[in-house]
Amino acid sequence: MTQTAPPQLATALRELTRLIKAVQYYPAGHPALKSAAGDTRNAFLPLLESGDSLVCTVRKEGFFLADTAVDKNNQVLKKLAAFLFSRLVQHLLVLPDLTVADLLAFGRALTTDPAEIRNAGGIKEILLRQQVTTIWVNETDLKSILQRKQEIETARAAGTGGEGEEGPDEAAGGGDLPDEKRSLQEVLAQLRQTRDEQQFRGLLEELVPLALRHRTPEDRLLLLEALALLCRLVTDRDQEQVRREFALHALQQICDVETIDFLIAFLCEPQLPDKHRQLLVSILAFLKQRSTPRLMDHLARETDAGIRKQLAAVLIRQGPQAVPTLLEYIRDERWYVVRNTATILGEIRDPGTARHLNELLHHEDTRVCREAIRALTRIGGSGAVQVLLEAVDDEDGEVSRQALLSLGVIGDASAVPKLSRIIRKADFFLKHKGRTRDAIRALGEIGSPEAVPVLSRVLRRRRLFKRRSYDELRVTAAQALGEIGDPASIPPLETATRDRSATVARQAGLSLKRIQREDEPGTA
Repeated sequence: MTQTAPPQLATALRELTRLIKAVQYYPAGHPALKSAAGDTRNAFLPLLESGDSLVCTVRKEGFFLADTAVDKNNQVLKKLAAFLFSRLVQHLLVLPDLTVADLLAFGRALTTDPAEIRNAGGIKEILLRQQVTTIWVNETDLKSILQRKQEIETARAAGTGGEGEEGPDEAAGGGDLPDEKRSLQEVLAQLRQTRDEQQFRGLLEELVPLALRHRTPEDRLLLLEALALLCRLVTDRDQEQVRREFALHALQQICDVETIDFLIAFLCEPQLPDKHRQLLVSILAFLKQRSTPRLMDHLARETDAGIRKQLAAVLIRQGPQAVPTLLEYIRDERWYVVRNTATILGEIRDPGTARHLNELLHHEDTRVCREAIRALTRIGGSGAVQVLLEAVDDEDGEVSRQALLSLGVIGDASAVPKLSRIIRKADFFLKHKGRTRDAIRALGEIGSPEAVPVLSRVLRRRRLFKRRSYDELRVTAAQALGEIGDPASIPPLETATRDRSATVARQAGLSLKRIQREDEPGTA
């Protein structure tokens, strides 16, 4: 009867394949790596629960347990066997106390270029230098293995390290192992030049702790240089996607809360040179959601107007991604914090924020109300127009007036019907002359031909009672018709040029010339 290999072994080897792919894809320290290594260990444990070690032979065509092939028709295992064989792995021995750290180190060693493996003396020597004691390659003498394991663990406990002095996390760079005495400048210079994938990853891993050690006033310019390089690597479309992801992970490792606060404090220095300020703004803006909460926290506490301007500039550069954090401050008890938030939202110009700014139009502090209207004006669009149209009827005259003027600045024709109703509303004693005049001006700025009839009606109408005040409205209407420039305005304007009011006649003439000039060929 032919002996068959336990199915758990095929499962464990498939998990090893997934681990190798994870090591090739993710940088060291990524949560997915630890998860993949944990899954691989769990897959091997049923094979080791008896307390015996597992010995597997690796040939080019597949894996063998003694002389029995392991799932010989499985293409995944065949590819894995060929992969290991090309790296001179002929025997694989796993001890019962298999660890996640050793699996990660084994995966990293396997992803090293075969030529570099040979130059380093083989996988076995690489694993020994990394103090791997639960996975052994090309060694089947269990007695010798256990003796060597004891020596490594004793040396490790004593802190001497022995041959495994580098530690299991230092093999990521392949044959080019990190030297702790190397400066950050040297690592950055090599990172800019290297084209080798393994070396690139190793340099990034070396860069992270070096950069964090430069989080001091004396070394901060070099820290900025490192962060700027990582930002460029992440955004460089000429880089392979996997490289960009490695660089992004390194950037995220460096830019914890402490680093972001350090960068913000640097930005807030009053005598900071412009080139350093611009670089800090770019880096903090690039970090987006990582830096937004800290920027807003600093902004809320900052008393210097110039520094507040710098912090706001970073948030504005972040665009819509900063909006969720900004909206958390829209109900802050401090009026100036709410005002600053409205200003930034206005500069970001995300249409979705218009409805949130609506509630600020009724804020107890008028400075907040005014800023909310200015923000809505900058945002524009149908959402902002709808909010401003509602604000036109606000009991606060200042809010109503600002809303009217803002509708003109936005220039959305959907506001014309509402503005026309304001103008047509009976006001014999001209108690609301200012409101009517603002509505007329807004129609002129919007420039829609739809407003011509109501403006022409104002221009034609003469009054004896409060004639001078009403003539002011007629002048404003004539000016608005000229701004709209529609040919339908010509007849009422021609009539108004003979008006008994000299100011009305003069403005009608100016508007008429403007329309006629715009209608001439080549003068548009």
